[in-house]
Amino acid sequence: AVIFYLVMALIGVGVITAQGLDWVVVVFGDGENVLRDCVVGATAGLLVVGLTQLSLRIEAVRNLNNELKAMLGTPGTGAITVLAVSSSIGEELLFRGALQPMLGLLVTSVIFAALHGGLNPRFRLWAVFALGAGLLLGGLTLWTDNLLAAILCHLTVNYFNLHTVVQEEE
Repeated sequence: AVIFYLVMALIGVGVITAQGLDWVVVVFGDGENVLRDCVVGATAGLLVVGLTQLSLRIEAVRNLNNELKAMLGTPGTGAITVLAVSSSIGEELLFRGALQPMLGLLVTSVIFAALHGGLNPRFRLWAVFALGAGLLLGGLTLWTDNLLAAILCHLTVNYFNLHTVVQEEE
């Protein structure tokens, strides 16, 4: 998985650079709002995690968690951390950093959702969640004019929700 997300990140950096942009500026902005963007990203992520916890009362969400757990197995905290960090950086560099400026928020979010299980009927609910996440992450990117808040939001959501999935009872 780490190699997959590393390749995704490198493709993202390549496309960002091909657009004539400095990928460091795309990630961190002008450096004046790093603290704000960190707080915004982590807070947005925690709000999404809270909504996810509330949604666990819905049977379809519990069924999705069981499907994801069967796919993931029982990774430990270290593996979850590496997966959360690598996926958030790789996906945000590619989707919000490289593709969103070319394709726009909606198209990029739809592609993001489709690649999160949208073609498999068992994972359609995950794709719906991913569409909402893509719109949120893209909105954060547009609002902050960089990827830092989106990366931290994505990392927070993946870290806590992966823990929830692997610990969720059948």
